[in-house]
Amino acid sequence: MSSKAEKKQRLSGRGSSQASRSGRATRAAVATQEQGNVPAVSEPEPQAELPKEEPEPRLEGPQAQSEESVEPEADVKPLFLSRAALTGLADAVWTQEHDAILEHFAQDPTESILTIFIDPCFGLKLELGMPVQTQNQLVYFIRQAPVPITWENFEATVQFGTVRGPYIPALLRLLGGVFAPQIFANTGWPESIRNHFASHLHKFLACLTDTRYKLEGHTVLYIPAEAMNMKPEMVVKDKELVQRLETSMIHWTRQIKEMLSAQETVETGENLGPLEEIEFWRNRCMDLSGISKQLVKKGVKHVESILHLAKSSYLAPFMKLAQQIQDGSRQAQSNLTFLSILKEPYQELAFMKPKDISSKLPKLISLIRIIWVNSPHYNTRERLTSLFRKMSNEIIRLCCHAVSLDRIFEGYVSSSKEDLQGCILCCHAWKDHYVQAVQMHTQFSSRGWVLDQTSIFAQVDAFVQRCKDLIEVCDCQYHFARWEDGKQGPLPCFFGAQGPQITRNLLEIEDIFHKNLHTLRAVRGGILDVKNTCWHEDYNKFRAGIKDLEVMTQNLITSAFELVRDVPHGVLLLDTFHRLASREAIKRTYDKKAVDLYMLFNSELALVNRERNKKWPDLEPYVAQYSGKARWVHILRRRIDRVMTCLAGAHFLPRIGTGKESVHTYQQMVQAIDELVRKTFQEWTSSLDKDCIRRLDTPLLRISQEKAGMLDVNFDKYGSHLAPFPYTPLLQLSQEFHSHLLTPLFIILSLSYTTICLLSTFYFFFSSFIFVSPHLPPCYQHFNFTTYLKTKQNKTMIGQARWLTPVIPALWEAEVGASLEPRSLRTAWATWQNPVSAKNTKISWAWWHKPVVSATWEGEVGGSPEPGRQRLQ
Repeated sequence: MSSKAEKKQRLSGRGSSQASRSGRATRAAVATQEQGNVPAVSEPEPQAELPKEEPEPRLEGPQAQSEESVEPEADVKPLFLSRAALTGLADAVWTQEHDAILEHFAQDPTESILTIFIDPCFGLKLELGMPVQTQNQLVYFIRQAPVPITWENFEATVQFGTVRGPYIPALLRLLGGVFAPQIFANTGWPESIRNHFASHLHKFLACLTDTRYKLEGHTVLYIPAEAMNMKPEMVVKDKELVQRLETSMIHWTRQIKEMLSAQETVETGENLGPLEEIEFWRNRCMDLSGISKQLVKKGVKHVESILHLAKSSYLAPFMKLAQQIQDGSRQAQSNLTFLSILKEPYQELAFMKPKDISSKLPKLISLIRIIWVNSPHYNTRERLTSLFRKMSNEIIRLCCHAVSLDRIFEGYVSSSKEDLQGCILCCHAWKDHYVQAVQMHTQFSSRGWVLDQTSIFAQVDAFVQRCKDLIEVCDCQYHFARWEDGKQGPLPCFFGAQGPQITRNLLEIEDIFHKNLHTLRAVRGGILDVKNTCWHEDYNKFRAGIKDLEVMTQNLITSAFELVRDVPHGVLLLDTFHRLASREAIKRTYDKKAVDLYMLFNSELALVNRERNKKWPDLEPYVAQYSGKARWVHILRRRIDRVMTCLAGAHFLPRIGTGKESVHTYQQMVQAIDELVRKTFQEWTSSLDKDCIRRLDTPLLRISQEKAGMLDVNFDKYGSHLAPFPYTPLLQLSQEFHSHLLTPLFIILSLSYTTICLLSTFYFFFSSFIFVSPHLPPCYQHFNFTTYLKTKQNKTMIGQARWLTPVIPALWEAEVGASLEPRSLRTAWATWQNPVSAKNTKISWAWWHKPVVSATWEGEVGGSPEPGRQRLQ
């Protein structure tokens, strides 16, 4: 009302000023007319032409000059700055940007508010509106009418003020300290208007007070100041005032009930831990203590006495709540005292890993039991069940902090599984320690343990299942995407023509899996939140996709084994798919292929057994009977040993009945082969002569009985039956034994080759000495293994055989080039018989061992050289 009166006064003032200005203008015009009337008498005609001197430019020129002269006074900036009570404004830097904003607000009627404040980072700020962030001090200018702001209308158009601190506390200070006392003390208003306005003002101040202190977590009762200076007997007579006081008491009752209900809600919170429980009772103790102190204040007692005299029906419920507040305050203080013993142990848990928490759980359970037994108020079944449930929540919260979902979905499979397993073990340990505490309490205490165990561990069981689901996600990354610990393993290489196609199918499976994993990662809400029901739906979709991948993988394994023909390749494939064998669906296919692998091994054993059972093995002609058979059996065993070694090294193969049977068959086969080797050895030893050394005296050369003019090897075949044991002395002569066998063979082959060549073409020339036995050295009859140890006759025979070897090619060349004379051939033969005694010829041992030269046979023996006849060595 006062503001309206002030506006009327301002309007009246403006009207009077305008009237005075108009009066001065009228008087000036009259004076001008009077002055103009004087020359009108003396010069009437020029006076008649005065209207011609009234064009618009001439009339506006002085007005424009006057406006320009007033323009510096029209700057409204000093009006704003003089009313801005802001700490630090004098030291702030004022820029042209600030001038532009201020000028825009003054000239634009659509802008309703201007704020000035000092930002901690950017300094002085002017904004057309309220700042986004709360400021400690704020100067506001509010436009009340949509007109430009000038010097004349500033007071009537602009409302300004300063707000310090948060807005709501500032508003409460302004209303309670400035406006409310003036309104309640004003007795000039009509009674009906005053009562109605005061009633609404009390309600507003009560709500504002409640809101202001709820921001800080406190409950403060609004005490109306209207009747504080009046005696209760006088107040009772004013029914409207009593009704307003009853309204305030109703608001007090509502505040207390809301506080108690809110505290009960916080107390029964399902996601809170023991530390939050301690903090709750501390806050409750403070609130109840604060309300208890307010209930004994003078203002509250004054209102109670007034309503008691007025016999108000709202007083009894309020007094009952007041008594509950007093009792609740004592109870909260007691509960806080007992619960404080849990603070330090639970604070220690915040820095521990889940796997290390298990050792601290028995102490915590014992402390809770101490509270249960000794606390006078915190000993009910509901409170203890709630406390144990909060302990479960605390364990779940610590486990959630230890698990990184980003690492899980980024492929850190090994470390993430280790963390999840640690969380599962921690939850199981918590449950086991609780059960042990229950058993001990039941055994040694007469007070029964009647807590709701299902309610305590419901969320723990749900969290364990969630951890198992995440472990399954890690396993799927290891199985279908080759993720191990943040890195993908190498892509397996498949052999055969279908190897590239199998690799492409494997990469396709990985791509599909990564799409499903990305969908699961975008689950709405927290994945580790056991109350998040969206997880079950999304995880079921993920599992359905994994089942499809399992079917694709089974088909891939089946197609890869179509090209397996031997055991090593099968073992290689099973090793490649071994990481998938832990999945139940794929394990069946994997076991089936393992059975097929053992069947390949069984077929290999059957083939070896069939070869072993042959009466006469397929041996080479040069292989001895007994040792060759033993060697053949040894090769068969090495064949199955190689396969068995491959299977024995395959630790990943499943332990199935077929594999055990195959191993048993292999062992029987090995025993049979060893028995066959021993039997062959016994047969060989029984066939040996006791005096084998005599057989070494047998001549190694003899005259052939079937072909005239030929030599045969007279090697005793019985010597090939000998073995290193028991005739070990012969082992040292094994190399000489072998060379002695080859030496007569070389001699026989050389002479036989020479004789055959001569018989085919030069039989006529060599007919006189075709039989070589008379010309051979007499020692050939004594050429045996025994004489080798004492003489070196065999070296002479070997040299003679080597000498005769190049004769035949030379003769063939001579035959092609020209005819040969018998004299030359006889000379050559005589030289072969005795190269030292050849005196009439130039042929010697040195000649046959010289390098090949360009010379003919006749030129070498003394004749004339002929072209085309060259000696060959």
